[in-house]
This record gives sequence, structure tokens and C-alpha cells, in this order.
Amino acid sequence: MKTITLTDDQFDTLFDYVDDKVTTIVDASVDYQDSEILNEWEDLIDVHTVLEETKDKYEQKLAKAQASQPVAEW
Repeated sequence: MKTITLTDDQFDTLFDYVDDKVTTIVDASVDYQDSEILNEWEDLIDVHTVLEETKDKYEQKLAKAQASQPVAEW
């Protein structure tokens, strides 16, 4: 297991790249009706799942932190 630190922009760039690739792979699998394509790219799909879960957790944590901020009354 490895731990890496990325800025928000770096993470977003990586996620968008992997997301685009996985979408292309899944679309090709559907177009060709070939599930073997998914098996060939299983490692990348697993990475996508980890990135997606990380993104979801971060967004939930951020939303919770923002919700706990006091509302400014002017």
C-alpha cells in the first residue's frame, strides 16, 4: 500500500484522465459486446474505483465542514 499526496488540481486531473479512459473502455465493451475488454483493463478499473471512492469521501467531508461553518449575518 502506498500513500501519495496530490493537490486538488492534480487529483482532479488524474481522476478526469482515468475516468475518461474507463468510460471509453466500458463503451467499447458495450459496443463490441465483449466483456473480455473489461477483464483486460481490470487493474485500471480498480484504480478508478479507488479514486472515485476517495473523491466521494473528500466531497462528503468538505460538505460536512462547510455545513458546520457559522452563517455570517450582515
